Amino acid sequence: MAVNFQPIFRRQGDVSSNNGIVSTANMAVNIITATGDYTGVSTNYRLVFTSDATNGSFIERLRFKSRGTNVPTVARVFVNNGGDQTIAVNNAFYGEVNLPSVTAVTTTSTIDLDYYMNFALPPGFRIYVGVATTVAAGWNVMAVGGKY
Repeated sequence: MAVNFQPIFRRQGDVSSNNGIVSTANMAVNIITATGDYTGVSTNYRLVFTSDATNGSFIERLRFKSRGTNVPTVARVFVNNGGDQTIAVNNAFYGEVNLPSVTAVTTTSTIDLDYYMNFALPPGFRIYVGVATTVAAGWNVMAVGGKY
């Protein structure tokens, strides 16, 4: 019997901002500073997911949660081939999502936004996210997926 080198079921969930998360690492990246480019090369883009180095990963969605009061902005999502993120040819512009104006108060919750991706990432590929406008409190971004 041949070995299945193209798994379709996830062997382990991954809801972290990077591969190999440790207890001292941030589970959700906080993005505050704007980036004005559409190539993904700005150092203001933040790494939010790294696929499994051996078998790749499945990325289901990104969850955005405001950390407080923010002006409206747009989050831009890039898929990186595992190479140097500051080189444009290593990044593919995947999409963007509107992040609304948020006023944090103690009597009600702030909005959760899910940006669905639903595709398999090859081994070592990464996802970077940046915002178009600098915001005061920032947006947490948590990737939800799984390793093959």
